[in-house]
Amino acid sequence: MRIDRPPSFVLILWPLIDGILRRFHHMIPLTKGSGAVFAEVRRNNGRSVTLNDGSEIKAGDTIVELHLNNNWFRERHRLNLTTARLARDILLSFAHDLHILAKELDTGRFSNAVALHGCTHIGAITGRLGFQVEELPNTLWKRFARFYISGLAQVYGPRRSQASRSNKSLELEEVWFSKRELLRRYGSKSTQ
Repeated sequence: MRIDRPPSFVLILWPLIDGILRRFHHMIPLTKGSGAVFAEVRRNNGRSVTLNDGSEIKAGDTIVELHLNNNWFRERHRLNLTTARLARDILLSFAHDLHILAKELDTGRFSNAVALHGCTHIGAITGRLGFQVEELPNTLWKRFARFYISGLAQVYGPRRSQASRSNKSLELEEVWFSKRELLRRYGSKSTQ
C-alpha cells in the first residue's frame, strides 16, 4: 500500500472531512456556490516571501488563502468532461473568480489582504493565470497535505478510476499572487 495517498476504502470519509475542514477554516464562497474557489482570510504563518513583482509578504500579514471548491469538480465529473475540456473550464472559472477577488481585494471584504496564497497540485494551470509558483520544502506538513489532496483528487477529480490507478504521486506547489499584480491583471481597469 502506498503511503502518499489514502487507500480507496477510506475515501468514503473524504467528503465528510472536507466539509468539516471547510467549516473549521471559515471558507467563504466567492459566488453563490458556482465558482471553483473558496477564500479564507488568515495571517501568513509561514516564512516571509518576496514575489517577482517586488511585493514582500511578511509573517503576520493578512492573506487570502484559496481553496478549491470540490463541489465544482464533482459537477464537472458528472458532466463526464474530457481532460482538455476540464482544463479549459478550470481556466475560465478561475479567471472569473480572480476578477471577483481583485474587486474584493481592492474595495471589498478582503481589502486589508496583501496577497493570495494556495497549495495545489495544479501549479501549471495557476501559473498560466499569473500566480507565482514555488516549490514547497519537503516537510511533514507537505506530506500530510499531499496525502489529503491526493484523496480529494481521487474522490472529486476527473476520471476517478484513472487517479486511483496512477502510480505517480501528486506534486504540491505553493502559489502566490500579490495584491498589486492581481489588481493589475484582473482589476476593473484591466477589463476596460
